Amino acid sequence: MRLTAELVLEKLKEKIKVSAFGNLSGRPSFGRPLLYEKDKAIRRGHFYAAQSDKVDEAVFYGEDICFILLNGSEGARKLDELPYISVETEESLSWVLNEIQEIFDDLEEWKEKLENIRNENGSLEELLQVSYPVFGNPLVVMGTDFTMKAQAGQKDMPEESKIFEPGMVNMEYVNALTQDATYQEMQKAREVFLFPEYITGYRSFNLNLWEKEECRFRLIEIEFQKKLTEGDSCLMEYLGPYVKHCVYGQQAVFQGDNNTLRRIFNTILADRTADYMEISQQLNAFGWEPEAKYMCMVFQITYLDQRNLTAKAICSYLEKNYPGTCSFPYGEEIVTFFNLDVVGDDVYELEGRLKYFIRESFLKAGYSWVMTGHGNLRRQYVQACIALDVGSRVNPYLWIHHFNEVAFSYILEQSARRLPGYMLCHEKLLELQRIDEHQNTEYMKTLKVYLDEHLNAMQSAKKLYIHRSTFLYRLDKIKAVLESNLEDPEEILYLSFSFRLLDKEKRKKE
Repeated sequence: MRLTAELVLEKLKEKIKVSAFGNLSGRPSFGRPLLYEKDKAIRRGHFYAAQSDKVDEAVFYGEDICFILLNGSEGARKLDELPYISVETEESLSWVLNEIQEIFDDLEEWKEKLENIRNENGSLEELLQVSYPVFGNPLVVMGTDFTMKAQAGQKDMPEESKIFEPGMVNMEYVNALTQDATYQEMQKAREVFLFPEYITGYRSFNLNLWEKEECRFRLIEIEFQKKLTEGDSCLMEYLGPYVKHCVYGQQAVFQGDNNTLRRIFNTILADRTADYMEISQQLNAFGWEPEAKYMCMVFQITYLDQRNLTAKAICSYLEKNYPGTCSFPYGEEIVTFFNLDVVGDDVYELEGRLKYFIRESFLKAGYSWVMTGHGNLRRQYVQACIALDVGSRVNPYLWIHHFNEVAFSYILEQSARRLPGYMLCHEKLLELQRIDEHQNTEYMKTLKVYLDEHLNAMQSAKKLYIHRSTFLYRLDKIKAVLESNLEDPEEILYLSFSFRLLDKEKRKKE
């Protein structure tokens, strides 16, 4: 095993007084220490222990040699910036050499444990547990989607300091991190990255675990029991490949598991030919009973969420905080089904709890109706999608959109898909519009107010600020143009609908 000079320096500092001189190499390029003998050839790539007054300064060159000098601070005057470690002690050189050998022994014992865990397909938790005493700080393996895979040493931290825990996602920290420029820079890093404490309260070393130009996991050391050092960075680089081997293997097993509630809902959404009797039985086996009430929500996620993989973190948060919930990324959105019988809240209480989460996570959401049973689950998903799509266009400044609020707008949009609105409306209404344009009358406005006031002549005249007789005169003219007595309920509905179509057409031109 080859160690960096910084790591050996820090391990020695735990036992005796040491000092560093010159620019110590940060690469793990030095093998076990050898005893310096003046007339014997130097072997590159090793530490050399020596008395400071016994070393010929001519040997002090190159980054592949590091001397450890007993009481060598005096040598700093003549060796200038040449790198070496000075050990200040009354003990003998043999004692110093043995101390360094013990450092190698301890770390090689750690390496052997890592090798055994890897060869025996041990768990990620085991890798971190045997590494925790070596680092002296809590270790975490986190998915880049903010889901924790394993940890060691966090139990020693105060509860309020445990930012991420298995099965729990703190969306406040997720939102803060994903919008942070330093975090964005860290995501691209290929080497150990020091992340400051201004968001989590603790500095941390982070090592992205890349595989085929993709990074889905990160090894993290949290600065808690002791300060982070360059030696820790070396240890992170060494532990990284073992964690990578373990975690990507586990991920392959996880992805192969398709016996999940999410798989069932994916089938419901993706496969229109699916056997609903079979699906209903599968849902029932998970406690989602045919008599229960269900609601679907669709969340619009941002480009940041897609790039930072926070969609899975959002799903984990919802499932953790709202039992009776199945949440999963689907296409470019997040789909969430709520079993309201298990959630325990009525829909108004649930919406009240969710609105703060939606706002603080910079999401937009579409709500379906609440319906009983499994037969309409896919249709509820379609409702939620329509609510989100139409609502975001009609009221773009709102965070939350209900299907009931956009249903009529959706009907208007669908009715005008093949023909423009003016070709679908009441034909005589267009004639009324032409008369207004050429004769400067207000027949269209008068008729619209009359329809809006439920055919109440007195109230309509009052709203138009005209005398009742004037209003009745206009109404007779309108009836003549329309060739209608305005008594047929279906025609009344058609005229009201026609006004909406013309209004929508006008907004489109604007």
